[in-house]
Amino acid sequence: MRTSGKLLWRTAGLLSFLSFLLLATGFVLAMNPQQLAPATGTSPAESAKTPAPLPAEGVRKIVALGDSLTRGAGDANGQGYVGLVRQALEKKAGHSITFANLAINGQESTDLLKQMSEAQVKTLIADADLILFTIGGNDLFRQTGGLYTIEKEKVAAAIDRLTTNYEEIIRQIRALNKKATIVYISLYNPFGNTEAAVDTVQPVLDWNNSASQIAARYPQVFVVPTYDMFLRKEQSYLYTDHFHPNTEGYSRIAERIMQALE
Repeated sequence: MRTSGKLLWRTAGLLSFLSFLLLATGFVLAMNPQQLAPATGTSPAESAKTPAPLPAEGVRKIVALGDSLTRGAGDANGQGYVGLVRQALEKKAGHSITFANLAINGQESTDLLKQMSEAQVKTLIADADLILFTIGGNDLFRQTGGLYTIEKEKVAAAIDRLTTNYEEIIRQIRALNKKATIVYISLYNPFGNTEAAVDTVQPVLDWNNSASQIAARYPQVFVVPTYDMFLRKEQSYLYTDHFHPNTEGYSRIAERIMQALE
């Protein structure tokens, strides 16, 4: 049993190390995910230009979509990362920003697509300058036999559905709004310091990689990584439910988003 336990944690350690290598690339993608796009006939000077993360005229309207992470569950201040990003942008711009948080606790990617078919939601998306969203945590982590029991086959099937839905979400947003900056906040692993770590590390990393590759196909879509921020810091940045960020965790996410936008 001891030998098996040591092997398990060595495996987890190796995966954690590999995750850092992946996240180094992930953070660069947060700044400019279009780097993964196929080469075109553009000149070196054109290729060197990084698209401006925010419109030159500034942000006037923000729309937030997704699940409980965007809703701010676990934040004692009730703001979540979206409220903090809004405050930071208002301070920087010197004017107020219209804000609509359409996120719903427990929402999965299929639910988000249904919500986006509503006329009022379409209108809000079409008028936004900045669109923030999270999705995927419920798709992956509801496919379990318990809080820390992961059923690998169900998770694999969930990732396939999530991949399809995620691209459709981005496609529909971009069809409604050609100019808005779109920011997707990728997943951290809330089970990193539990017995489920070995079974959850790879699915989360695989999904984050897929999310970055899909985002690279669309203009002005940025993927902000969070995995590295929570790795080995679960006690510091997770709420008491051991799933959502706490106040400090949301603050860190907001800081990362602002780094990407600036």
